[in-house]
Amino acid sequence: MKIHLDLDAFFISAERIKHPELRGIPAAVGGRGDPFIFDTHSQYKLDTLDESSGAFVPSIFYNAQSNFLDYFVENGKIRGIIITASYEARKHGIKTGMTIKEALLLYPNLKVVPPNHLYYHQLSHELKHFLQEQIPLVEQYSIDEFFADVHGWVSYEELPNFLQDLQAKILEKFSLPISIGAARSKWTAKLATSYAKPQGIKIVENVEEFIHNIPIEEFPGIGRRYLRRLRNYGIKTLGETKDIKDIFYSWKKPGIMLYNRIWGVDNEPIIPTSPRKSIGISRTIDPVSSRAEIERRIAILARHLAFSIAKLRLNPSYYAISIKYDTGHKSKAHYTTNRPFSEALLKKIAIALFRKCDHYPTASIIRIGISCARFEEKKIYNIFTYAKDMKLHALLEATKAIRLRFGTDAILWGCY
Repeated sequence: MKIHLDLDAFFISAERIKHPELRGIPAAVGGRGDPFIFDTHSQYKLDTLDESSGAFVPSIFYNAQSNFLDYFVENGKIRGIIITASYEARKHGIKTGMTIKEALLLYPNLKVVPPNHLYYHQLSHELKHFLQEQIPLVEQYSIDEFFADVHGWVSYEELPNFLQDLQAKILEKFSLPISIGAARSKWTAKLATSYAKPQGIKIVENVEEFIHNIPIEEFPGIGRRYLRRLRNYGIKTLGETKDIKDIFYSWKKPGIMLYNRIWGVDNEPIIPTSPRKSIGISRTIDPVSSRAEIERRIAILARHLAFSIAKLRLNPSYYAISIKYDTGHKSKAHYTTNRPFSEALLKKIAIALFRKCDHYPTASIIRIGISCARFEEKKIYNIFTYAKDMKLHALLEATKAIRLRFGTDAILWGCY
C-alpha cells in the first residue's frame, strides 16, 4: 500500500507552535505579493534552501519577521491575500486566495499573521527526516505533502494501527495535525486524504466504490482543459469515466496516464529523490509603467536567483522571463546558451528577454518572473566568451561567500 500525508492548514498550524494564543480561534497566514524584495530598506530576510525537494517545493523563501500593521498596511490600505486559513476560520467563509480586506469584512475578529517561510521549510525538512526514520521509501511532493510506500514494511492488517500511531507521533513530536490517505495507488491515496481532513485517516480498499460519486474536478491532475473535455462528453463524476476508456486512450500518453491514475492501476512508484528541473523567482507588484523601474526590479530578482543557483551549484543553459500586464495580457520569452553561469550573465539575458517580449510598452506591469532550467553536466562552452565568463563566474562564487554570511543584499553589482 502507498500512503499520502498532508499537513492540515500547515502554515497556520506552524504559527500556532510559536504562538499558542492562535490555537482554537479563527486565524490565518497572509501573504503580500508586492514585495519587500524591491525595497531598499527591506527588513524581510530571503534565503535559499535545498534540504527538501519535490515537485512543488520552492527554493527561495523569506521570513516576514513583522507585525500586521507593518506588513499588511501600506498608506492606510490593507494589502495582501490569505494563503492559509485555520479550520475555525473556514467556518466563517475565509478561503485561501481571498484578499485580507475581504476576509476581515467576513469576520472582523480574524487574526491574520505575516508568513515565515524559512521556518515552515525547516519544519517540513525535519518532518521529512522523521518520516524517513519510520518508513523506508518517502517522497516529498510539496512543502506540506509526502508520499510513502509501506508495502513489505507494514501488513494490510496492521495498516490502520500503524497510521494512527504515525499520526499521533507527528502530533506529539511536532505539534502538527496531519491527515493520511492510503491505497494501492499513490494518486488514489492523495484523493483519499482530502476525504480524511482534518486530522483523519482514510484507507481505500475498493477504488470503484470510493470514486463512484466524486466530482471529476476533485481528482489531482484534472485541470481546466481536461475538465472541459470531459464535461463535453457529459462526464461529471470519476465513476463515469469507466465507460470512456477509449476516449482517454485516444489522448495518447497523457490521457492514458490520467485514466490509469483515476482507476488506481498506474503502478507509479514512490520516488525518494528527483533531480531539480528548474528554479525561478517571481513577484506580483502594484502596477508599474516605468520600464526603467521594471528593469531595476528584474535586476534585483536576478540577484536573488543568481545567489540561489550559486548555492545549489547549478549551471543552467535555459533562461526564461514572464510578465503580466494590468490589462490581463501575458508575455514570455526564453533563451538557450551554453556559458558558465554568473549573475552578470543572468541579469543581461533577463533584461534582454524583457525588452524582447514587452509587447505592450504603454501598459503597466503587475507581475514579473524569471527562471532557469536545463542544468547541464556537460561542460561545452562558447570559446569566444569563455575567458570573460569564467572571471564573472569566479566573481559570483566570491560574492556567494559574502552573501552567505551577511545576506543577499550585502554586495551589489554596478552597471555591466
